[in-house]
Amino acid sequence: MPQISTNARLQELVSASGLSTAVALTIFNRGLGAKACTSSAWSAYLSEPGSPRYLELDAELLSHAEAQFAAAVR
Repeated sequence: MPQISTNARLQELVSASGLSTAVALTIFNRGLGAKACTSSAWSAYLSEPGSPRYLELDAELLSHAEAQFAAAVR
């Protein structure tokens, strides 16, 4: 099975949550404090690879996202 990018996995988490991107950003930012993601960076993480806006999501932030979304859907 091919490994998906960290950005694609984040898109899966947001989509599966059924939440708006704004609410998903709020959940993602829980516990990040001063390192919270801006709405601009969030849009860049969710944009298509190759687009001028695209920004690669760090694996550590993906782990954080997975933990936050898992806690939110319980």
